Amino acid sequence: TLQNQRRERIAKAGLLLERWGQQLRQPAIRDTEAAETDIDFIEDQMTAEILSSLTAEKMHIVRQHWSEGHSAAEIAEMEDLPRSEVRQTLGFAVEQVADKVLK
Repeated sequence: TLQNQRRERIAKAGLLLERWGQQLRQPAIRDTEAAETDIDFIEDQMTAEILSSLTAEKMHIVRQHWSEGHSAAEIAEMEDLPRSEVRQTLGFAVEQVADKVLK
């Protein structure tokens, strides 16, 4: 069903964001010629491109969550923001990746 497909795309988008966060901590070295046809590389590039279009504030929240491993509650406390705003930002990032990378 459509709902299951959407759930799968959202889950996959979460995994792509996890991979993006890991690459910020430890960049992967790839053979660029071979990477151009590697679906993981293409998805990673598209994910990074989508995230680069976020505002600086949203990008900071996204980075803290997926690269530094902080929860929404921790980020809200550190940044003195409402938890709902942090959760919305993280949800927005997942939606963007799901909609634009995993069409």
